Order: sequence, then structure tokens, then C-alpha cells
Amino acid sequence: MSLFFKLILSMAWAMGLVMAAAFAQALEFQTSASELAFISEQRIAVNAEKKAVHDLFQETSKACWKKFAVNDCLANARLQKFQSLAPLDQREVQLNARQRALKEIDRQQRLEDKLKDRVAS
Repeated sequence: MSLFFKLILSMAWAMGLVMAAAFAQALEFQTSASELAFISEQRIAVNAEKKAVHDLFQETSKACWKKFAVNDCLANARLQKFQSLAPLDQREVQLNARQRALKEIDRQQRLEDKLKDRVAS
């Protein structure tokens, strides 16, 4: 093989790698953007469920004041509220953790791009 042919072949291979990396980056951006949108939707749903639990607690606690055993009724209402909120809080923690991970991936990607721009300049 001639030197010119080897040079062309190596340049084509390098361009292929660059194009593959660019495609992967674009795909990752779309994935992270859609995943952030999904997280946002899930967060809205969790907040709506939490509001429903709090509203139910308010109604239940108001009804407790009409009963003779107010303290026992209020304790049961609080217990029900905390039991209902526990899975929602866990889901919210999971969503926060995933969002932090996506933000860290985005930050690392920006730093890599910035480094590439400095090296290219």
C-alpha cells in the first residue's frame, strides 16, 4: 500500500470515529432531554398525589373534632397520612437522584466539549 492510501484510510477511519461520537452524543442528549421531561412529569404526578393525601388528612382531622375520642382519631389520621406519604417520598427521592445523575452527565459533557474546544484552538 502506498503512503497516500494509508493516510486516506486512516483519515476516513478517524472521521468515522468522530461521526460515531457525535451521533452518540446527540442520541445521549435526546435521551437525557426526554428523560428530564419524564422526570418532570413524574414530579408533577407525585406532587398531585401528595396534595390529595394532605387534603384527605385535613378532611379527616376536621371530622375527628366532631368525635368523642379526638386524640385517638387524630393519631390514626396522622398515621394514615404518613403511611400514604412514605412511598411518594421514596419515589421523589429516586427522581431527584436520577435528575442529579443526568445533570452531572450533562456537566461532564460540557466540560469535555470545552476541553475539546481549547485543544482545537
